[in-house]
Amino acid sequence: MAQLNPFIFNRPVGAEDLIDRDQEAEQMLRLAEGGHAVRLSAPRRYGKTSLLRRLGLEAEKAGMNYVEVDFYGVLSRLDVAGRLEDGYAKLRPGPQRIARAVIQTLRPGISVGAAGVRVESHPQLEEQLGRRLMGLLDLPVRLYERTGKRTLVAFDEFQALLAVDSGIDGLFRSKIQRHGDAASYVFAGSHPGLMAQLFGAHERPFFGQARSLRLDPLRDSDIVEHVGERFAATGREVGPTIEPLLDLAAGHPQRTMLLAHHLWERTPGRGVAEAEHWQAALRDTFAEQDDALRATWDALEVKERAVFTALATGEPVFAARTLERFNLSKGGAQHARAALAHAGHIRQLDGVWRPVDPLLARWVIDFQHNGGEVLL
Repeated sequence: MAQLNPFIFNRPVGAEDLIDRDQEAEQMLRLAEGGHAVRLSAPRRYGKTSLLRRLGLEAEKAGMNYVEVDFYGVLSRLDVAGRLEDGYAKLRPGPQRIARAVIQTLRPGISVGAAGVRVESHPQLEEQLGRRLMGLLDLPVRLYERTGKRTLVAFDEFQALLAVDSGIDGLFRSKIQRHGDAASYVFAGSHPGLMAQLFGAHERPFFGQARSLRLDPLRDSDIVEHVGERFAATGREVGPTIEPLLDLAAGHPQRTMLLAHHLWERTPGRGVAEAEHWQAALRDTFAEQDDALRATWDALEVKERAVFTALATGEPVFAARTLERFNLSKGGAQHARAALAHAGHIRQLDGVWRPVDPLLARWVIDFQHNGGEVLL
């Protein structure tokens, strides 16, 4: 039987495959046990969902119920209700039975008349949907009454609620603020601008209501240990190629796993990864990601592309030569940088603005400035 590649990059991973994040998991668990809410912000593909799943395991070990609700792509209040029900359906068997019984009482009413079965009229359904949502949001209270245990509820991609309607976060806040010992909450999101809108604007219901925690790039030492161990466990050695991998990945969790995945594929069994294997892995990676990188680039405005290119190449954005090169004004550059940060394409680390996706940065440097091809 062929060996399986140990590097997973296209979906959330289990706790055993999560690189480090010990400090973040411990801090969130401690806050949850104390009844505090946490706002977890991280760029897309930064391991946020994987961290939530590890937190869930630790919470259950600590005697809490754990519920994870994914709001990615949610479109309506009815969809919100469905996502909440899906989250509670994954509880452990005992609490799940309690939740299921409550959920059954919240479902829309069905009438039987002379013409047979019919669903209640539209105004009644709207009223019932409101009651259903409020009942679902109060499920931690029902669980606490029956089990005496706190429920940790993690709302993943919480900022997606803004696409539903402008007041739904107020509904959430009106219920959550009364939960006391019954529940703790993690509000996780990957869109920095929208998360800031929900938690950083004075007029929003959740303003100042959660401790802020963000995921920073992984430490090189943790990557070296993780990648090296998995190469060794499968009869391969990563060898000196770990250095260019670290340089290119820049601590980005998913990009690290993607590069390690392709490097492992190119390294012969019982062999050591050499320079030619790294070059082949780079060709594989950029060929696989080309469509996605182009789509991301094409979606940017011209001024945003200019500022991103300057940051990717290490040029000072507001230097006269940079502004002249890209035909930018200082105001235009500031606006473009703010738009890139809002969308999560760049972030500030140690006071310096940097591209979030190191592959996009490398693609821009090579493809845009080396005759239309990526130089590896």
